Amino acid sequence: MVKMKECVIGVGLANAIREVADALGLKVPKGKLGFRCTECSQPVKPMISGGTAAHFEHLKRNPKCSLAHVPRGK
Repeated sequence: MVKMKECVIGVGLANAIREVADALGLKVPKGKLGFRCTECSQPVKPMISGGTAAHFEHLKRNPKCSLAHVPRGK
C-alpha cells in the first residue's frame, strides 16, 4: 500500500528534476537529489513504476517512521 505521497519536493517536480539532470548528463545517483521524508527527514526516492500510484519510499527502511514502506506479508 502506498503510504508516502509527498516529500519535501512533490512527485511532479522530483520527476522534472530527474529529467533535467538526465538531459544535462549530470551524474546524480538515484536517490541523491535531496528528497526527504516529511515525518522523519530521512532520504526518500520517487517511485513511479510497478503498477502503483506515484509515491516516495525511504532509501533505507525506517521502522520508526509511520510512512515507511512495509513489505507485503509483514
